[in-house]
Amino acid sequence: MTEPTNRRRKDSAKLVWDTKPKRAPNPRDIEFQTAEIVIPNPKEAQGTFDLPLLATAQAGVTSLFPGQMGELPLAGAEIDKSKMNRLIWGDNLLAMQALLAQGYAGKIDLIYIDPPFASSADYTFALSVEGTQIEKEASIIERIAYTDTWEAGLDSYLDMMYPRLQLMKRLLSDEGSIYVHLDEEISPYIRLILDEVFGRDCFINSITWKRSDAHSDAGQGAKHFGKICDCLLYYSRNPDQQILNIQYTPLPQSTIDKWYRHVEEGTGRRYNKADATGPGGAKKGNPFYEWNGIKRYWRFSRERMEELDKQGRLVYSESGMPYVKRYLDESKGVPLQDLWDDIKMLRGIHNSSENVGYPTQKPESLLERIIKASSREGSLVADFFCGSGTTMAVAERLNRRWIGCNLDKVGLQVSRNRMVHQGAKPFLLENIGNYQRHMIYLSGSKIGEMQRIMLKLYGAEPRSDRPDFGVRTFDNSDPELVYVGYPDRPVTARKVVELAQDAQILDGTGYKKLVVLAWDYDYNYSTELESRTKALKDPLRVSIQSLTVPPEIYNYLRKAKNEAELDGLRDKITFYEKPYVKVGKPQICDAGDSKVIVSIVIERYVLMNFPVSEKQQVELRKAIKDNFAALIDYWAVDWDYDGITFRSTWQAIRGNGKRAGSVPIVADSPELPAGKRTIAVRLVDVFGNDASATLDVK
Repeated sequence: MTEPTNRRRKDSAKLVWDTKPKRAPNPRDIEFQTAEIVIPNPKEAQGTFDLPLLATAQAGVTSLFPGQMGELPLAGAEIDKSKMNRLIWGDNLLAMQALLAQGYAGKIDLIYIDPPFASSADYTFALSVEGTQIEKEASIIERIAYTDTWEAGLDSYLDMMYPRLQLMKRLLSDEGSIYVHLDEEISPYIRLILDEVFGRDCFINSITWKRSDAHSDAGQGAKHFGKICDCLLYYSRNPDQQILNIQYTPLPQSTIDKWYRHVEEGTGRRYNKADATGPGGAKKGNPFYEWNGIKRYWRFSRERMEELDKQGRLVYSESGMPYVKRYLDESKGVPLQDLWDDIKMLRGIHNSSENVGYPTQKPESLLERIIKASSREGSLVADFFCGSGTTMAVAERLNRRWIGCNLDKVGLQVSRNRMVHQGAKPFLLENIGNYQRHMIYLSGSKIGEMQRIMLKLYGAEPRSDRPDFGVRTFDNSDPELVYVGYPDRPVTARKVVELAQDAQILDGTGYKKLVVLAWDYDYNYSTELESRTKALKDPLRVSIQSLTVPPEIYNYLRKAKNEAELDGLRDKITFYEKPYVKVGKPQICDAGDSKVIVSIVIERYVLMNFPVSEKQQVELRKAIKDNFAALIDYWAVDWDYDGITFRSTWQAIRGNGKRAGSVPIVADSPELPAGKRTIAVRLVDVFGNDASATLDVK
């Protein structure tokens, strides 16, 4: 008998939109560069937490904001990064591809993400500097990344989420689960993608989180009911193997009053009376015997009934029927359901000690519930949109390992400060190696074209004899010689001094000003440039201005169809001056027994450009006039810098919310062996700018 030709196909529905990625992203051999080994409690870490080392060192140039730091050789060995907690700055797509290439496939037990899900973006981060309230705008790279997410409406958002969810599935272990935090408007679309990526059989729950009380915008004249809930889509890589530790909520008082009405004499313990008879009789395998003169099928064996009786856990009715005491203080509570209405969102910055003022921050109690439910102690937990670091903070407290990833430098700072303040175990602060090169690749440009493009965007005309030089002319002032560095290497102070000497004689008459455009500057650039220029036998007759190429340049280049369109981008691009930090001469105090204590002080921190409104710039400059330290968000010291790896064993944090306050500008070392050493200082300000310096101690 032939099969009917009109039989309906099973599960033929497909999710389609015009720009849907055709292929799943693959692992990519991208290095992670280590900016800092953060050791919040060095004494404790030395005693109880040994840094995991590999047998041999591996070379490579590294930094958070590339070109400033080294890889991780420590006494001939390198840290085993796979055993360290990791905080990563950069595009999470690249980060996950790199993790897969490094053997993280199937290693993560829990992923929680809270991706941006509102097209009406708020790019500001509120903070207080010396009592002056300012709103820091996100960098343009963050704003463009967010804007690109919604540039073509829903299609763009799905384009962003689809490949990232594909990578997350590959990273999850067979026991692993993922929770995707969304609002009610976007969650239906992401659920369809999750069904396609993970499979409908891997859907576990759609959890409704009632994050706030009633809203006034749903009153008279409103066009919608109050929007007070978020959605958490919960999927497992393998539902039959997933880690799931059932959580409980406290019993409602009404339940206690109704069911736990009895009070035990002598102890005062409240209990309810549970039936001791066996439902279903012999069919259920319950034993039949006589107890207290009553013949019944019982829930327990005779031996167990005797134990309960001896323990005083049986109570009898007037007819002699036994009941089992279930004590209130032994109740686990109510098994957790898919409506979570007992965890409130963080309210005003002064109302919660955990609130750091980050716009999308979620309460720790929410993450604690998720992490306890879907992981064990020692499990690896990841958050690839980690925001203010709540996932990592809770994972650390619950003795889980963690990976966090963030494109937002301010959010990265908040996360690092939070982990240091919490006294976390040592962790790595990393960025994606050769990030510039990868971003150029993603923008569709070639490295060889970048110098010419940078010169054009700055308003300089590229020279025909030197592709890295250009000349910017003005109507009423002298022309400037402009040098642009290479995207994948830092500009050094030595190079700039040589360029300045060339500029003095170039074209016969020379130039009075040299402008340097660099993606990154060498570690200790500002201090070394100052010392090198002072040491010159013939003083420079050229002024030097050191500017930084903004990372958002790649996003603009992706939008420009040809070089002619670059002219329209000039007004949108700002090349910022590099911040400057000056550290005073170290003071040495003899501590006896061939030991010394070293004290250092930050004498000056200069920031030329403030990413706030003009009005707030005026207010901010007044506020910091007599206290430059108010601008410093975090600074750290490596008391024995080897020129390769920055290990921060001393940190000062500005803090957020109630903890906000100017950092101390003096740092004292622990007792150190007397002798020569190099001290390294790293500083990050409230706007995410990075500065560093080194000092030699003899």
